[in-house]
Amino acid sequence: MQYNITERLARLRTAGHKVYAVDVVRELRKRHIMVNSADFSRFVNGVEDPPRSELILSEADKIIAEWEAQE
Repeated sequence: MQYNITERLARLRTAGHKVYAVDVVRELRKRHIMVNSADFSRFVNGVEDPPRSELILSEADKIIAEWEAQE
């Protein structure tokens, strides 16, 4: 599934929000989904696709959707 996380974060920054991938990682950790920035980057860019990447990307999608709704 395509989440377009990088593009969506860039759009939020263009709209004046200071959000980056590291902010998504922090929010994932708050939700008890442990991932480091390097793994998150590999999953977002499709370099690696282990089973847990789908959980991480779908939760990141939800987080970004919440930020987009606040716009």
